[in-house]
Formats: sequence, C-alpha cells, structure tokens
Amino acid sequence: MRIAEWLTYVGIDQLKQLHRYYGCEQTDQHSKHELICSLLRQINKKSYIHNLLEGCSATELRFIELITLDPSPAYTMEELLAKGRAALSGEEGTPRSFVVEALKKGWLFPGYSHQTQYLYHMPSDTREQIQQAFVQSYIPFQQSYAPSCYRDEENQMVYDLQRFLRYLQQDIVRLTQDQAIYRQQFKQLLQTFAIPEEPIKSGGPRFGFGRMYHLYPNRFSLLYDYAYYEKYILEDQGYLGVTSAGLERCNQLEVQEGKQLYRFWIRLYRRPIPQLPIILRWIGLLSYPKWISVSAIYQAVSPWLKPFYYETEKSLFQKIMEMLVHLGVGKWGEENQEAYFTLTSNGIRWMHGISAFGEQTIEEGFIQSPK
Repeated sequence: MRIAEWLTYVGIDQLKQLHRYYGCEQTDQHSKHELICSLLRQINKKSYIHNLLEGCSATELRFIELITLDPSPAYTMEELLAKGRAALSGEEGTPRSFVVEALKKGWLFPGYSHQTQYLYHMPSDTREQIQQAFVQSYIPFQQSYAPSCYRDEENQMVYDLQRFLRYLQQDIVRLTQDQAIYRQQFKQLLQTFAIPEEPIKSGGPRFGFGRMYHLYPNRFSLLYDYAYYEKYILEDQGYLGVTSAGLERCNQLEVQEGKQLYRFWIRLYRRPIPQLPIILRWIGLLSYPKWISVSAIYQAVSPWLKPFYYETEKSLFQKIMEMLVHLGVGKWGEENQEAYFTLTSNGIRWMHGISAFGEQTIEEGFIQSPK
C-alpha cells in the first residue's frame, strides 16, 4: 500500500505526532482528513526524502538501505532488530532506536489487522522514493551505450555443466586421495568448456567458497559443487561418476537451470559474504537499464564488505563481479581504461525476480571438505 492508504489506518494521536515531526502547516488538529492532507503535501515535496536522508548518520543510512532494498512486504520486530544489528556492525548503538526512528518518520507502519498486528510495513511509494534517491547520486557514472569491447557469458555455465556431465558419461574419471580429478585429465576436461579456466596453483590458502573450492578454480568449483549438491555426480571409491539424475540432465538440460545455479551460488557465497543480498540488490539497481562504471558499484557496496581471512574487501568484490559474469547475470566491458557492468536479459529477470534475502545460507555440513 501507498503511504496515503497507511495514514488512514493510523490513529489521530500518531497523525498529530507525524504532523509535528515534519513541521506541517497549521490545520484543524481534530480532523483526521485535514491532518492526512497536510502531511501528504509535505511528504510529496521533491526535497522531502533527500533532506531526511542527508540528516542521517552512516549507521542510520545502512539500516534504511536494509529495510528499503529488501523487497519483503513486511518484517517482524525480530527481523528489524537483526537489520539494526547488521547496520551497527559492531559500532555503539541500540538496534531498537532505528526502528523507533523509522516509525516516527512514517517509514514503517505496524499492521492494522489481527493477522498483521505484529508485522511492520514500508509504504510502497516511500520505498520507491528512497531507492530513487539512493540511485540518483550514481547517475553520473552511468552510460547508455555499450563499451567498445565487453564479455557476455549468458547461458554458457549451463552448457558447460552439460559438457561436464557428458564427459563423466563418456570417460573414466579417477580421483586423487584428496578427491580431486587428476591434473592432466582435469586440463582435458577444462578444454572442452566454452569458458576454460586454468587449474589452481598449489600452495596458497583457498577456503570458504564451497566444498571443492580449495581444489578447483572459482567457476569450475561452483559447477562441481552444484552438480554434487543436486546429486548429478557421485564420488565413489576413488572414481567420479554421473548419476541417473545427471544422465537425465545430459539429455534434457534447460537454460532455466542457470536460474537454479544463480540461487545456489547465493546460498554458497552468503557464508563468507553475509551481506551478499544487499550487495546484489545494489548491483541490480545500478546496472539496469544502463551500463555503470565498476568503481561506482564498488563505492556503493563497499560498506557491506568485510575481510574474510586472506580476502580483502576489494578481492571479495572482484569475486562477486567475476561470478556474476560467469553465471550470465551481467556483462563486463572496458573502455578508456575504465571497467563497466550491466545486466543481461537473464540478469534482469533473476535479480528482479529472486530476492537474495530469502535465500538461506547453504548447510554447513555440505561445505566440509571431502575426506
């Protein structure tokens, strides 16, 4: 519902409080209709949202991002307090104060029916206005035309998953003691892919981004983990084979599998990057319908990135962007020594149709390295 509708369910005392908060023009304090009309005149001013956001602290802004960019229709108090804790990120303050302030501003409203009385809602037009205000400052970094050269891997990950399963169907694949495909055979497998990778060099620490991440390069480790999770492949007594479900996928794999791969990636990467949902929401807002500089995207999402072991904020960001290209969610372009990014047709559908906030972190037991 829009804010005009929400105000009709609010008691006259709360309307008076909102009236005083926004310094509205004097009107009949006993007329609910007059109070609502006066509030809407003030709220509908172009400078309304901009002025309120300008007066917010960094932690308040993070809380507003969390409730505005999460498309959930309603929140429980526990969910709002969890967002408050995420906004504080270890800084001093009380999560409840953010909720109180949002209620005071009329950005959140408690439910009015028996079923919704313990839920809190953000008016749809308020959400849209705040999102527009967030995006407004990044418009100078956008461009409507494609860079002179760009990379587009849309649907290629699905096709390489099919190639992987067919390879297992046609060849005997032995595993090392660590349950890895032998290096020479692994190189042969990668050469059959549309998007080849180099095997990782041993010695450096690699952990936290999946079950087989320590053994394989980023893209293939995601493909392997997805195939294993969906029971398309089986590790059995030193051999890697394809299951009956995998054989079925060999012959009937559809492009729509890419959507499931994308959802699986979110679940897998939420463990090392807990705030991945809001990072993806920012990327989705900034990267459509135009191209935007990658440096501007980093500026928007960097407050939500925290170092993870040997990974820095920048290296985590690079991993996210790299995987979005591999998953066919976005295109990566370069021009005049500047990198640019935009969404593919799949990316538009998935990013605006799947809420990463609703995707649960992958089960801890799954990511344990095989013995």
